[in-house]
Amino acid sequence: MDRPPLLCVNYAPGEFAGSAKIKQLKNYLVVILAIAVLMVMAISASTLYQSYQQTRQSAVSNASNVTLVSQRAISRNLEMLSLSLDTLAYRFQHPLSARRLNDAQRYAYLFGSTTNVSHIAVMAVLDADGRVQVSSRLGRGKGAPHYADRAYFIAHRDSPTVGLYVSRPMQASLGNELQVVVLSKRLSNEDGSFAGVVVMALDLAYFRALFEGLALGDEGIISLYSDEGIAYMRVPYRETIIGRDISQTGNFQRLRAMLSEEEGSFFAYATNDGVRRLYTFRRIPGSPLIVFVGYAEEAIFKTWRKTFYAVLVSLAIFGLLTVWLLLHVRQELRRRVTAERQLEALARTDGLTGLLNRRALDEALQATWERCQRNLGASFSVLFIDVDYFKAYNDTYGHKLGDTVLKEVAATLTARLPRHTDCAGRYGGEEFVVLLEQTDLQGAQMMAQRLCDAVRERHIAHTASPLAVVTISVGVATLERDHHRRVEDVLNAADAALYRAKRDGRNAVRVSGME
Repeated sequence: MDRPPLLCVNYAPGEFAGSAKIKQLKNYLVVILAIAVLMVMAISASTLYQSYQQTRQSAVSNASNVTLVSQRAISRNLEMLSLSLDTLAYRFQHPLSARRLNDAQRYAYLFGSTTNVSHIAVMAVLDADGRVQVSSRLGRGKGAPHYADRAYFIAHRDSPTVGLYVSRPMQASLGNELQVVVLSKRLSNEDGSFAGVVVMALDLAYFRALFEGLALGDEGIISLYSDEGIAYMRVPYRETIIGRDISQTGNFQRLRAMLSEEEGSFFAYATNDGVRRLYTFRRIPGSPLIVFVGYAEEAIFKTWRKTFYAVLVSLAIFGLLTVWLLLHVRQELRRRVTAERQLEALARTDGLTGLLNRRALDEALQATWERCQRNLGASFSVLFIDVDYFKAYNDTYGHKLGDTVLKEVAATLTARLPRHTDCAGRYGGEEFVVLLEQTDLQGAQMMAQRLCDAVRERHIAHTASPLAVVTISVGVATLERDHHRRVEDVLNAADAALYRAKRDGRNAVRVSGME
């Protein structure tokens, strides 16, 4: 009898030549295993390093996205508030002259709907001497104090090019001791000379409400500082931090060198709580403000550290197993040097229906999936088919006729598939799968309905079915690159659609994603 081909080239038929041969093979195996161990360690180290870098980069990217969202929200609102100041300035300098307005009408003309904005504490117009001319709170019976000594007034008085001025945080005596930041713009006479200032006190709770809606993870923070190192807001909120000057801290000194850029990131220990974080910052255009996001390093690398320890344990186990293998190598050699061949490939055809069997079907699906991954213009659809009330048919007519029905259904599927690239396979029991390459959802739905109609039109008697004839239900799914990460996802989507078809009464076609 001919011997089958052998997989191990070091094996020779018959008995071993002696212990010398076994020893030689053992030495070969020792070298091979040593190389394998080194390769595994090198690959593990490389993978861990790449994973570390990817985790870090992902954290930087996520933090940068959060700062970008916050920057755009703050910038957009500052622009709107600046326009509100411009509107107040224009209306103050251009009063309505068609008729005389009473106090309520003049108040409404000047301040309009801005008085109802929850975070605007007050709006006012100051003259060239710093006295309040009109105020959204004066309109409610308040007095008119003097503000010529305030930084925001002096800045506009001394320079016509300041634009929108953002003050430091301050305590406003408005009846509820709000912490506010004052936004101001210059008023100019027709000749360009200083005519006063329009101001708006913005409640700092605005920034707190904006930041508290963001997910920051364990020990994560988001804060707002000026480029001078003054704290405007911090979440988690701490009242004692508002207005604090951190310009002399080591972290801010490190940051100062980076402020020439619009954005950046760095790792550092926090001055307030000592937690090491990844800080990402982004400037607010047209203002001195900088938004910071801090992700705790422990939270960022928590999953990576678990992977790291798992790899170490795996390497230790692998090393122990290698030692054990070397200790038992002689016995293993005697057991394994015999011819080892792969069994011949399993038959690709299902013996009953003549369609692809499950293994061949899985291979076809995987091959199609891989082609679609290489070619972004390629696509495919899957039809998941089930024979309706098949168990009842078997119970009524017997399994032999049930097998005949499966053959009839398979023949119908084969006859109705027009292209050589389309294929059908038996998934298991009374379930079938049809693979349609380069077919969109609409085309797949039409094909599914055609198959459903074709089986029904065979008029195979089925007295146990409410429909009186053998029918099928079909679920349809098409590759969606944004949602399907594996070929199994497409198949599962078709299966879910099939479930809806059967739930809705059978003899029906349902499409994935369409309830």
